[in-house]
Amino acid sequence: MKMDREKEEKRYKSGLLRSLWPYNFNVERYTYTLHRITGVILILYLIAHVFEIYHLALGPAAWQQTMALLGSLGIWEKIGLWIIAGSALYHGANGLRLILNEAFGILLGKPVLPEYPYTPTSLSRNQKIAIYVIVLIVEALWIWAGIYLLWGLGII
Repeated sequence: MKMDREKEEKRYKSGLLRSLWPYNFNVERYTYTLHRITGVILILYLIAHVFEIYHLALGPAAWQQTMALLGSLGIWEKIGLWIIAGSALYHGANGLRLILNEAFGILLGKPVLPEYPYTPTSLSRNQKIAIYVIVLIVEALWIWAGIYLLWGLGII
């Protein structure tokens, strides 16, 4: 009976929902989760974009109707574009960091033998600095994209 209860408790402490719970996350886990979320946003945008371009192939009337629908969203269209821009910026920059780390071994540092008691050392100092630099650059570009979109609306 006690063993079944322990299995149930372990079951609820793992899985997809538990992996998205941000309690006790380190920097690496936040970047991983945000990379996944931005990837889903970009896939949804790709599907919507293909749908939009499909209407272009149907002729001028269908294209005008689609553009009128998107124009009726008002500021929500610009907010959506801003979210997509931020997702693309972060996903691309973090993807480049991961390629440099995993494919070329840049910023990994020297491997060390683990000694008891084990302490997780998944991120080196250089990797943490690279993450912070990427986040700052992406935030600056995302703010610039927001200003550009607001300028197009005539708000600024």
